[in-house]
Amino acid sequence: MKGATFFRVPSPQKRHTTLFVHRWFQLLLFLPTLLLQSCLIEGEEEIWIKDDGAGKIRIQYTLPTQIVKTMGNPDGYIRAIREIDEREDGARVTALSFDKVGEQSLFGGSSRFILEAEFDDVLQFFELAERNGDGFISETGADADNLETIVGDIDLEMNFLKPWVERTVSLERLLPKTVHKFPNALGQSSFSYIYHLPFPIEETNAHHISEDRRTVKWKFLLKEHVSKPLVMRLETKIPLPWWFIAIIIILALIVIRVIYRVIRGK
Repeated sequence: MKGATFFRVPSPQKRHTTLFVHRWFQLLLFLPTLLLQSCLIEGEEEIWIKDDGAGKIRIQYTLPTQIVKTMGNPDGYIRAIREIDEREDGARVTALSFDKVGEQSLFGGSSRFILEAEFDDVLQFFELAERNGDGFISETGADADNLETIVGDIDLEMNFLKPWVERTVSLERLLPKTVHKFPNALGQSSFSYIYHLPFPIEETNAHHISEDRRTVKWKFLLKEHVSKPLVMRLETKIPLPWWFIAIIIILALIVIRVIYRVIRGK
């Protein structure tokens, strides 16, 4: 008679212990996602530009504390921006804060960054920001890649009197790895961008355009852009001032008159 093979059946107590450990492992695995889900990520940038290039900007970001910790010292942000404001001309900070908001606990807590500024020339304003970038990172201890994630890449082309702008923001580095697997954990978190321009916009991929085509707005649900970048495009046309058109006409008439005289002289 061949020996029988017996299979050991785990006792109910051992099965219960295995299930308990498995559930704790799952909880630890999804803890970053649970922390992120407990508080929304919200961002809004709004910029107003006048026809002379002057304007103002308002930036507000509400981020979970765990993300803020990867971006540097909030007090350092305030100090560095104040120093830039005192040192540079052409721009003035009108509001600035970086404070904790809501209840701070193991499973929650957010910080909100607000910056409002006025500038005399929009191009010089962005040059100012770029010029002080390295010093800002050194002062705040910020992660340069994470800051670049928020700002994104900005491409500007000038086709005669038709400026074309494209901005691309990629959130892959900023968000925890578990969120890439479970993007719905972001809920209704969103980033919004609003531009008020002095000239009508001819082409854009904006989600909303005003009736006069001078204000555009994008609103992106972050759960749809965990791995797909946020892309904003617009093209506008700069109208020529009346005096410039008058000069062109006068020059054209002079050229025509000179050509006419040359022809008659022959």
